[in-house]
Amino acid sequence: MAEIGFVPRRIEPSVRHALDTFRVVVLQGPRQSGKTTLAHQVVNGGTFLSLDDPTLLSLALEDPTGFIAGRARPVVIDEVQRGGDDLVRAIKLAVDSDPTPGGFLLTGSTSFLTVPVLSESLAGRAVFFDLAPFSEVEIEGADDGLLARLLAATDRPTNSEPDNSDLLKARPATATRAEYSGRVCRGGYPEAIRLDDADRQLWFNAYIHTAVTRDIVELTGARRSTEIPRLLRAVAARTAGELVMQDLHRDLEFGSIDTTSDYLSFLEMTYLVARLPGWATGAASRAKRRSKLHVADTGLAAAILGLTAEAINNPATASRGPLHETFAVNELRRQASAVAPELHFCHYRDSRGREIDLLIERPDGRLIAVEVKAGATVRPADAKHLRWLQDLVGDRFELGLILYTGQQPLAISDRILVLPLSSLWSD
Repeated sequence: MAEIGFVPRRIEPSVRHALDTFRVVVLQGPRQSGKTTLAHQVVNGGTFLSLDDPTLLSLALEDPTGFIAGRARPVVIDEVQRGGDDLVRAIKLAVDSDPTPGGFLLTGSTSFLTVPVLSESLAGRAVFFDLAPFSEVEIEGADDGLLARLLAATDRPTNSEPDNSDLLKARPATATRAEYSGRVCRGGYPEAIRLDDADRQLWFNAYIHTAVTRDIVELTGARRSTEIPRLLRAVAARTAGELVMQDLHRDLEFGSIDTTSDYLSFLEMTYLVARLPGWATGAASRAKRRSKLHVADTGLAAAILGLTAEAINNPATASRGPLHETFAVNELRRQASAVAPELHFCHYRDSRGREIDLLIERPDGRLIAVEVKAGATVRPADAKHLRWLQDLVGDRFELGLILYTGQQPLAISDRILVLPLSSLWSD
């Protein structure tokens, strides 16, 4: 991988278009994911106000209407959630008075959609974008990512076969399993990817402290903030696993199971953890609807668990497979935010032990199914659940993929392919 300089964000054209069209644009995502940098990129002129500045925060809390009055537009308010409900209501009144597009660009490190008062105040006035840490496609500066190629391959007339030829023409991967482990351990946070292993561990330690002691406590008033890192570690140890709240609660002993559930929602609200819902259809009546949990960045997960790239590359490391799965799921979700935000991501598991790591569902119900293997060998039996799903849903089954750490792209059948993990970012 080349030395990392400035990294353009794939979502930037969509944000620019939104500023030309809507009164308020909200850019939300985890702290240190690059929201402030992107805001500076897309806004020419106007006013930039960061509520990380104690003086500005005090003014916003004391007189929110006066704080934004008379400012040159667009007004960029960074970490807007720190200003609370009253600031958001003041913004609502301002854009109702002057409905010119591009009035405000708001960035936040918590999900507005989980705070009803905030999201309702901006309903009909704002569009929302999620900005995750860098995708591998962005880091590599690649022309395309796997998701865009998959969608192109499966955009076809009804009842015709998908065109997989371009996917299978890819050159054999040159990445080694050690290099994959290095990427898993590095993650995608802009600051972290530029650090060596030791400094990255220190950075993540400080990052967790800030996310917990300030973002979560400020927004929720959580009383057990010292316990939240322990919950985050428990989730990291379970990444890519099904959420069984009773098991999580039993391990943590937080008092009540409701407390454990609430604190898990705080981790989701601050983009540290993401749920992958269970998928079911009428034909799959035995499906379990439990969500899977994924730590939202594998670099963060590795740091929490104290794992180096060398440890992740060791087949004896229990988290090796789950971290590779989380890496692939996170990457495809990050690609989707720029090219196809309408896609629905979920997983499948039923009472007979059939599992599929990831299902990507189009709005019309068509499916792309993905399995992830940390190993370099794939056998026909590894596709049995993909074949079962294909038989179950028929023409809705667009394509099945097995991503692995081997080098050769292979076809198991006309609609089930085996691709190197590096296909996520290289063609």
